[in-house]
Amino acid sequence: MLTNDTYFCTFNAVCNLGGFFSIGTGEHWSIYPHTFEQCKFYYVTEGACVITLEDTEYTAKAGDWFFIPAGARHAYRNISTAPFQKYWMHFDLYPDTELFSYLSLPFFVHAGTKGKVKELFHRFAEARHHGSLADSLTVKACLIELLAEYIRLAAADRERARIKQSERLERLLRYIRENLDKPLSNAMLAEIYFTHPTHFVRAFREETGQTPARYIRNLRLETAKRLLEETTLSAAETAARVGFPDPAHFSRIFRQRYGMSPAVWRAYFKKSLTV
Repeated sequence: MLTNDTYFCTFNAVCNLGGFFSIGTGEHWSIYPHTFEQCKFYYVTEGACVITLEDTEYTAKAGDWFFIPAGARHAYRNISTAPFQKYWMHFDLYPDTELFSYLSLPFFVHAGTKGKVKELFHRFAEARHHGSLADSLTVKACLIELLAEYIRLAAADRERARIKQSERLERLLRYIRENLDKPLSNAMLAEIYFTHPTHFVRAFREETGQTPARYIRNLRLETAKRLLEETTLSAAETAARVGFPDPAHFSRIFRQRYGMSPAVWRAYFKKSLTV
């Protein structure tokens, strides 16, 4: 893997075209799917458009900022029922486009319609319009600063996504803990986790290191062991409390896990307290 030192010692960014683009209600702006030899920035400041990137369709709204790396297949069209405005930029990165893949950058971030990003794009468009040597340096400076800002926003988005995913997982695990006596299907848990059932098992395993079924089974057995130690519930009542409707099945897998039946475990635990 490249390090910051080895990559940025030869890094360069060169803007070729760009500026401010605006169309009115009913006007048309679109391009069929294609690849482009340069990177692109699209920063929407008013209205909305549809951008398709690598077969995924995004509705870009005011404040959304897209980074389309060179060679990415893409298409776009405006939504003609409203005015549309954007800043745009075509640029080359050297070496090649490794910056995008090296940093695992997303295709878009939300930058809002006020603040630093809009100011930088405005300065860039003004400098592009005049074209003096000083303006050319301003264009380059704006591009590099915009790249830095995009990287910062992407990192912030990832952190927010991580926190949100952590909160979703904690909500799901709390639901499992509080409903061990009920059937817990992957489809039901996926709905609570706000993901599609086909992606749920993989996402859960990535977060916990276990499949949902194994996690729930282990939690049921651990909870059953604690109930046998701390309550006077019978083995059958304990089994029902943690979601095993068949006491014989519960006894069998409890023995497999702990090496003794539920009744023997309770007796062993009580005896150990008097030793």
